Amino acid sequence: MRIAATAILVLIAGSTSAQSSSDVLVTDADGVHITRTNSQIDSANAKHPGFQEDLLWTFTDPISVPFSTALGNLGTETWVGHALNDKRLGKFSTQGSNVPDFTYSLSAENPSSIGVAAASQASLCAMITQSATAQIAVRAFTDANGATPIWTYNFDAQYIAARDRSVAVSADGSRIAALAYNGTDTQLVILDGSGNVLGSTTVPGFSLRIDMDDSGNRVVVTAGATATLYDTATLNIEYVLGVSGAGGYSRISRDGTAIAAGGFNVRAAREIEGVWQTVYTGTGSTDWFGAVSLSADGETLFAVSHDYGSGYLINDHRSVDLTTGAVVATSGYTGSGANQNSVVSSEVNSNGTLFVAASWGDSGNTMPEIRVYDRDLNLVDSLDTAGSPFSLDLSPDGSYILVGSKSVHANTNGNGGNTQVYQLASDCLADTNGDGQLTPTDFTAWINAFNNNLPECDQNNDNACTPTDFTAWIANFNAGC
Repeated sequence: MRIAATAILVLIAGSTSAQSSSDVLVTDADGVHITRTNSQIDSANAKHPGFQEDLLWTFTDPISVPFSTALGNLGTETWVGHALNDKRLGKFSTQGSNVPDFTYSLSAENPSSIGVAAASQASLCAMITQSATAQIAVRAFTDANGATPIWTYNFDAQYIAARDRSVAVSADGSRIAALAYNGTDTQLVILDGSGNVLGSTTVPGFSLRIDMDDSGNRVVVTAGATATLYDTATLNIEYVLGVSGAGGYSRISRDGTAIAAGGFNVRAAREIEGVWQTVYTGTGSTDWFGAVSLSADGETLFAVSHDYGSGYLINDHRSVDLTTGAVVATSGYTGSGANQNSVVSSEVNSNGTLFVAASWGDSGNTMPEIRVYDRDLNLVDSLDTAGSPFSLDLSPDGSYILVGSKSVHANTNGNGGNTQVYQLASDCLADTNGDGQLTPTDFTAWINAFNNNLPECDQNNDNACTPTDFTAWIANFNAGC
């Protein structure tokens, strides 16, 4: 696999007085917690060069950090929630430049938390904000409507907390799910694509992380140390999957047939012939499974853990076949120094052939923060960010990686950050479905790419999707790989 290289465009704002922060990860009997310290600094935050190749573009902000990011509309739209300073929503064209198409300022509200989620097959971004001066709000944006929300939903005033993963969107944007906490319990609300309330229910305790399947028919809520699966039409609980230790982030497959959760152990469950059952449980001696993700069909699990017993320097990865419960492969590495190489996030492409993992990085920057694997956990690419990643997304087809990172390590006081987009391309162009083989199914995949203007359509490398790419695909197929 290779990454298509293009020129880097960087936008840098001027000198300003801003807030600086450092983050420390703490793992104890109750799970994992981030402790944040803030200080005021006066600086012109210098540009950190980061990558010098293999990028579509970089947006560098001198004072704010892209804490929440999402790819939408077949990967063509990039949505960014900027926090810490100059708080705002930014929308970029993934295949465009580093200049935002529009921004929505949140300076007047000064929210302490911002989260974004995007429809994978349509133009719709939902943003949730926790403000000290206003109610917790969910706003929806589209590319066509620009910086004006198409609707806003406000939680009742007694709800006081939301987080970056407190909102989720269905593939077509017709369903939005959001969470807010009132100090005792959490409210789960289901909205339609116009912002109308379809239903709501109370989730006991502090439960502010949610994931939704593509259809919008199911959501999984991280409720303490359990992954609680809800039917969005009835809001009935369909299944509960428990792990050891609260603080993780539960996931659901795109087709809604599998869920996974991580803590001091990692577990996954699947719906098999209408019955939910646990199909995998994995452990590690002093591991915290901070990132789990699933293929679209729920048949492949990718789990990443850091070892809190070794100063958070060891990262381990495992690929699991959930049809058999067998571990396909494992891979690990060890960082160095005093800074924590804590796990941030993981993502899997739709067919379970490409895995991406993000961690904070170590003191000596000896290991890349973003690592790209195939299903057998062969390292096929790696991306070295200037500072610690805080957010990660992968387009369903695996063509684009979106990373939001701080300008320095998370454990280090500093401000500013980078939003970066990478485009992944296979060396074997005719392998349109990315399964490592040339078969007639690649022709079906090319037709789908042509009809939906996906990157795999471009078989002659002219940066366009046209009928001439069909002839090019035939030539590439006949040439073999």
